[in-house]
Amino acid sequence: MSQLTFRKYGGSYQLRIQDAKDLEKIQVLDEVHWASTSITTDSLNCDDAFISYVDTDKNGRIRPSELKAAQSWLFRILADRSRLVERSDVLRLNDIDMHHDEGQNLRATAEVILNNLNIPNAQEISLEQVRNVQSIMASSANNGDGIIPPEATHDPDLAQFIETVMDTVGSVLDACGKPGISEEQLKDFLDEAETYLAWKAKGEIPQKQDTTEVMPWGAETSQAYELVASLGGKIEQFFTQCAMVKFDGRAVAQMQFFRQKKLEEIDFTDKSVMEDRLKDGPLALPNPEGILDLEGMINPLYRDRLLVLKENVLTRALESPVKYLTEKEWGKVKSIFLAYRTWLESKQELKVDKLGVDHLRNYLNRSYRERASELIAKDLAVADELNQIHNLEKLILYQRWLIELANNFVSFENLYNPKNRALFEMGTLIIDGRQISFTMKVQDRQGHKKISERSYMYLLYVEVTGRQSNDIKFEIVAPVTSGSADGLRIGKRGIFFTIDDREWDAEIIDIVINPISPWESVKAPFQQFSKMVKKQIDKFTKLREDKLESTLSAPSTSGMARDLLLGGGLAIAALGSAFAYITKTLSQVDPVTVLVALLGLVAVVLLPSIMIGYAKIRKRDMGLLLEAMGWAVNIRMRLSTGLGQLFTRIPPLPKSARKEKKDAVVQFVREFGSTSFRSRKKTTIVLITILIALCLIWLLMGFPGLKSLFQYF
Repeated sequence: MSQLTFRKYGGSYQLRIQDAKDLEKIQVLDEVHWASTSITTDSLNCDDAFISYVDTDKNGRIRPSELKAAQSWLFRILADRSRLVERSDVLRLNDIDMHHDEGQNLRATAEVILNNLNIPNAQEISLEQVRNVQSIMASSANNGDGIIPPEATHDPDLAQFIETVMDTVGSVLDACGKPGISEEQLKDFLDEAETYLAWKAKGEIPQKQDTTEVMPWGAETSQAYELVASLGGKIEQFFTQCAMVKFDGRAVAQMQFFRQKKLEEIDFTDKSVMEDRLKDGPLALPNPEGILDLEGMINPLYRDRLLVLKENVLTRALESPVKYLTEKEWGKVKSIFLAYRTWLESKQELKVDKLGVDHLRNYLNRSYRERASELIAKDLAVADELNQIHNLEKLILYQRWLIELANNFVSFENLYNPKNRALFEMGTLIIDGRQISFTMKVQDRQGHKKISERSYMYLLYVEVTGRQSNDIKFEIVAPVTSGSADGLRIGKRGIFFTIDDREWDAEIIDIVINPISPWESVKAPFQQFSKMVKKQIDKFTKLREDKLESTLSAPSTSGMARDLLLGGGLAIAALGSAFAYITKTLSQVDPVTVLVALLGLVAVVLLPSIMIGYAKIRKRDMGLLLEAMGWAVNIRMRLSTGLGQLFTRIPPLPKSARKEKKDAVVQFVREFGSTSFRSRKKTTIVLITILIALCLIWLLMGFPGLKSLFQYF
């Protein structure tokens, strides 16, 4: 391995990665010298399949071990790696290493694809060709996923069986998005069918037999048990109540069918209320002897069913007519149906129950299992072939993108090189007459700002909107790294060009304010002072306007002219007095002292601003913008003034362009303006002349001889 070469980018040394030999060096370079140790996949603008192959654990992050594994696999497969520099998505078959099985399988797969495309002698295969075949296979009936939809067979009977399985135990989507079944759904369905039929068989009566252990009364067992089960709870409640009365006779008063208080609460016009009361009431009045008189006073809600139970079940079970029923006799009746009850309770909640015994036996006894399994096996048979196509796609993608990813991970060469675009850049923002090329996508603006505010950079958060109905708007962050903040404000619009040269609308929706240049720091205090003065002047002017309006509205119409003349005279007198006072005051001031004082004041204001602004500019760190996106940046990414001009600039005009310095608007104003442009120009000249004259008078007043001369006049 050749010597490692480090190049200085933005003040930090980073590994130079230009060719395959440089890429191989990442295996021996300690991670502490990597520009980043973890990057998020959703921040990268490159082929999604490539990112998916590199991100082996599918956690949305790429770490050094995954990049090293990708490089190691690529170098094992490629014998000739010269095309890595070209970053081509066309693979030369002769570049594949044929000394191991994996390389031989990949070349064989490539040759099969080329043969199917009717170009058998081709020595190159493109990413597009591989993906076309991949797409065709994914949309075919047999696509290697082991899932068969009903359309996978031309046999209508088997297709109906597959649909039945899907409707019963559920379905899964195959590679082309069609619902179908896999070996798992097939097994679940058939296992349930076998379980249900086995349970059902225990409750069936064989031919030449009238009864079984489970069906002691033959076909009448089910109906008889339903009667026993429906009244069993109420009968057992009666015997328990009898036991309580036998233990304590006072309990019978509490068990009366209707006590006086409860009778008063019943609404005898509401049938449902009365039925609820009967349902909660005892089956019959309990007695200490524990005997249920089947012909006595019975709760009317249960009387009819109890009579049916007596005639159809109790008489047969106890082998004699029954008028009275004891708890022991009732236990004997229940024991007859104990096996049937146990069988009934052993029934599992199975989805195949709705299909019926005949359909399930048909599916189990015929060849549905074998035919469906054969279809699944046939589909899985192409899985290895499809997997080889995936590996071929991965090989071409690694050849195309791996060096580029390394230059956005191990080092940030692509970021600093104006000829390239970093994978985490979104595109170029054109706004307010400047071009901002360093832009990144923002998923959570508020979360991003919490970190990016510490970057000491002037940041624009911009909403980017497409011009087509299916375009999804997104947000970017665009640091302004040179120039001034003049003209930048929330709501300012521009255009945005993504990496693929698509044009989008852009609008500033948020700003993080920091100094862009030292000159911005110098202007800041003056801008704040100017805003404060303007605010006070506006406040004073508004106050005077309100006062004048109130004054004008107070006098009568006859005295208005007099008041205006009087007010105008007073104003002229006040201006004359003010001018005389200013002239006298200026004559007593030493101009040199005033200039020194002004220079001192300027120095006091400017020096701290310059120092603070310079310190902030020195601290500008682009790495925090990446960290705000979830990256683990490992180096200092200081943004110098010179470096800032790479990312925010005003491109020069074409070399063949010619500038006409004469302003065309002046001619337009002269021709079409309602007010003479010449008269406006003269007014401006007169005002400037008066201002210069006043300054000269003030300066000359500082010299004694000239001062006495002015007094003589």
